[in-house]
Amino acid sequence: MAGPHLKELPPYLVSMPDAEPAPVDPSLLKAEGCFLTHVRGNRYVLHRGARTVALIIEATDRQHVQLTHGSQTVEVRVQDHRDQLLAAWGATEGNAGRESRIEAPMPGLVLKVLVAIGQPVTKGDSLLVLEAMKMENDIKAHFDGVVKTIKVGAGDAVSKGQLLIEFD
Repeated sequence: MAGPHLKELPPYLVSMPDAEPAPVDPSLLKAEGCFLTHVRGNRYVLHRGARTVALIIEATDRQHVQLTHGSQTVEVRVQDHRDQLLAAWGATEGNAGRESRIEAPMPGLVLKVLVAIGQPVTKGDSLLVLEAMKMENDIKAHFDGVVKTIKVGAGDAVSKGQLLIEFD
């Protein structure tokens, strides 16, 4: 299976609304004299050469950050290596609209199944651990439900889109 490798990807891919994503490498920025200083709470100062800019940085979720400078706020999406690989594999759509099943978001190896048939789960509960590209991925419930069937066990190899767990 051909696809991107970690070394080919930038450390971060940053995108703003209506703009193309831009690669960002913190080590290169630091070498150019650009860095952040934490002040207190969510307040930071961005240093770029002789210029400084006061910022408020608030994470809205794992990939989205709001940056505020003065009265202007912009939402920024930040993707790390893992996010970029998942996007390249087409694993960004999740299980939207299919609230009775969990499918493998990527090919991998099931390390642990953390639920049992008949067990109630709530959105965000860990269901199983899937190893892919030597990283452990915690597969979580996207909705509330009761486990109806478990189609995989520890040690099983799975392909992208394969049914893992069904819910009532």
